[in-house]
Amino acid sequence: MKKLQENQKIALFEASAFLFSLLALIFLCLPAYWEAGGFTLSLGQMIFGNSKTDFNAVLFLGFLFLLVGSLGSLALALLSFFKKFNSDRNVTIIAIVSAVLILVGGILLACGIFITGLDKQNSELGFLQGNWGIAAGNILVPICALVAFFLSYPAAWIVLHHKDLEDQEKKAEATAK
Repeated sequence: MKKLQENQKIALFEASAFLFSLLALIFLCLPAYWEAGGFTLSLGQMIFGNSKTDFNAVLFLGFLFLLVGSLGSLALALLSFFKKFNSDRNVTIIAIVSAVLILVGGILLACGIFITGLDKQNSELGFLQGNWGIAAGNILVPICALVAFFLSYPAAWIVLHHKDLEDQEKKAEATAK
């Protein structure tokens, strides 16, 4: 089997990061909050408003961060696969920015119940008694965002990796003399 080239590896990691950030966006439609009477809310409903909550600008900002970060990962994956980058610095900058946007967006969305105030509408005692709780969407979105963040790691450190390789060559040349 032919050994993968470095830019193909970066493209593979960034495509995987895009996949997980896309999953996080899809999981915004899953129930994230439930009440004992059968009422459920997804994070998407918390963002854009419904009968219990109004439009929330902070959660919308988290949604935008997640969306822009995932588009950055997709762009980096495509550009790396087609070898369209002329500098490692550009790869590093795009990878770090997209990873941080995905992470911050995932964290903001994970705090959706607290940001919207749903935890205050129903007491903490109600949570302990099982009158309301956290559902799958509120768990899967931050997990997928964290996985996407960690999959961006190889592209984010490519400049340092190449600097280490150069230093190793210089050290090997110096010891050979």
